[in-house]
Amino acid sequence: MLTAALAIAHQVAGKSLREGLFLSIFKVQDLPKVMLGSALFAIPIVLLVSRLMTRHGPDRLTPLLFVVSAGLSLTEYLLLPVAAHAIALTVYLHVSIGGALMISAFWSLVNERLDPHAMKRAVGRITASATLGGLLGGVAMERGAHWFDARSTLLLVGGICLLSAACSQRLAATESTSSGPASRVQEPVKFSGYLWTLALLVSSTAAASAFADFALKQAAQARFGSAESLVRFFAVFYTGGSLLSFLLQAFVSRPLFDTLGLGGTLAVSPALGVGLGAFASLSPSFGSMGALRGADLALGPSLFRSAFEPLFTPLPSATKRATKSLIDVVFDKGGDAAASLAILLVSLGTPLLIERVPLLLSTFAFALALLLSLRARQGYVAELEASLRAGTVSVEAVEVEDPAARLTLSATTLGIDRDKLRAEIERARADRAARAQAAPPTAAEQEKLVADVRMLLGHDLTAIRSVLSRPSLDPRLAAFVIPHLASDQLAKAALSALRSMGPDVVGQLADVMLSSSPPLAVRRRVPHVLRALRGPRVVSALTRALGAEALEVRYRAALALAEVTQEDRALLPDSKEVFALALSELERGPLSQDASDHVFALLSLSLTRGSMELVRQGLRTDDRKLRGTALEYLESLLPEAVRSPLVEALAERPEPRGDISRTETQLLDELKRSIRADFTPQALAGDPD
Repeated sequence: MLTAALAIAHQVAGKSLREGLFLSIFKVQDLPKVMLGSALFAIPIVLLVSRLMTRHGPDRLTPLLFVVSAGLSLTEYLLLPVAAHAIALTVYLHVSIGGALMISAFWSLVNERLDPHAMKRAVGRITASATLGGLLGGVAMERGAHWFDARSTLLLVGGICLLSAACSQRLAATESTSSGPASRVQEPVKFSGYLWTLALLVSSTAAASAFADFALKQAAQARFGSAESLVRFFAVFYTGGSLLSFLLQAFVSRPLFDTLGLGGTLAVSPALGVGLGAFASLSPSFGSMGALRGADLALGPSLFRSAFEPLFTPLPSATKRATKSLIDVVFDKGGDAAASLAILLVSLGTPLLIERVPLLLSTFAFALALLLSLRARQGYVAELEASLRAGTVSVEAVEVEDPAARLTLSATTLGIDRDKLRAEIERARADRAARAQAAPPTAAEQEKLVADVRMLLGHDLTAIRSVLSRPSLDPRLAAFVIPHLASDQLAKAALSALRSMGPDVVGQLADVMLSSSPPLAVRRRVPHVLRALRGPRVVSALTRALGAEALEVRYRAALALAEVTQEDRALLPDSKEVFALALSELERGPLSQDASDHVFALLSLSLTRGSMELVRQGLRTDDRKLRGTALEYLESLLPEAVRSPLVEALAERPEPRGDISRTETQLLDELKRSIRADFTPQALAGDPD
């Protein structure tokens, strides 16, 4: 925060000095020429800095840039009396290019120290400190020009720069967030569609600001004369913009983020620019031009910057280092250059054109920035998913949404595949139809049924298994089969027998899941039976079980429900009901690991299952960047009504599992889960346990 305050204080002070020196020596008509020149000079400088940034990183380069800038300010102070014209041009280029480079390097430094979720939380405080620094820098320049002269303020600018270098060096010494797997970092850097969107957004906002800035400076030069008067005016103007920016950041930014999200907040500045630009175009005056430029100065460093900087956090470090300075400076200066060329062409026309056309062009550029800001938000969510996918789980593990292809998620406890499962269900249906058309049971058949009941109530495991292993079992025996789900030796046979009975026993199974009388082993294995069945009755039973008393039952019911509805998601409960169930889990107390998994199983019923799996696995890693990326991605997917409580609860590390005694199978599963490469999507396993 201190580094941000000093960096922006230096930028505001330098811009005040730049405008005053230049407009006191040159005509305002020369402004587009020097703007174009600074854009051309910026290209080779930024390419060099970008290469150095990729090789050495912002940790080493950012303090060095501030030191070099301070040295230039001292040199300009010494040479100004003997070469006023040349130094005025040098100061303009120095502040325009160097200032943008240093701010970009500072944000690169911050970006590598915060994950996306932490960045969005902290950027408000950082930009608030930055705008407060801009306010102090503007006041210092106004008083400096009043007490001394314009030349002496060069020493003030250089001193602030040295303080910024010291603070950025301290910031560079703090711990950096992990950048994710090496494969992700070492990929060749490509200028993707998302980066092009960010680059064009920077260019369009820069062009809009340049048009508005020219209109105001043209009016200011006509009203003020000396260099000191111009420096004081711009210092006061920039100070006022910084004060408004600070107030917006302190009192408006956070509520706006919570209400509109990152994309909406990003669009506020260009949207207001469109409105004020249209008003200034219709009624050009010093006040309307000042309002347009002042709103841009106030919103740009606060709301727009708060929403823009997090857009880089999902990108790999190598990509950020190679492209951020290009986007922040080259494309920014490219927007300035385009605006400069347009102003030079307009200046060939009548005075009326030079007065109104820049305002119209500013309005058009703000409108383009508004469209690009909406597109950037979509790209941000896609980059979050790509970053999370690269750092947690292979694409193949969660991306396949074709039910026929996800055999691992539809395997039964008998290890049969989907085709065999369908054949078994059809066979059971045929058997039931045949029984319905058959004659009433004979005395022999009734005696056989009673004998089967005696066997199922007995203790002879071999005899019980022989009954359970029949291809089709009378549904009237369901009540006597269900208790055998508690037996580790008979559970699989009981599962198979109950499945063969089909939908006729769904009601009994639903009652068992919701009752507290049967053993937990029975209740938690019932979803394994229902997962092999289909239809609205099965969905209704599993949905009711989402409110069961035992967490194991609720969790397995959610996973089974996801399988049962793979081919017909219209059967799923309403999203509001699902989110209410997720929130109810939070009311039960701090989330354990199992409870956290259950919440994700619930969310996957209303949101994309692959996306939820990426978030779940990202939160289970020890990589701070991946955890932050997962939280930010989750926040972008959840509706506003449930976003805050769910994200805050899932951000906490889950409590250890409550059960101390675990079976060998459970220990093996836990060991596999501890190895990130072995993570698999949530699903009911082949074994009922």
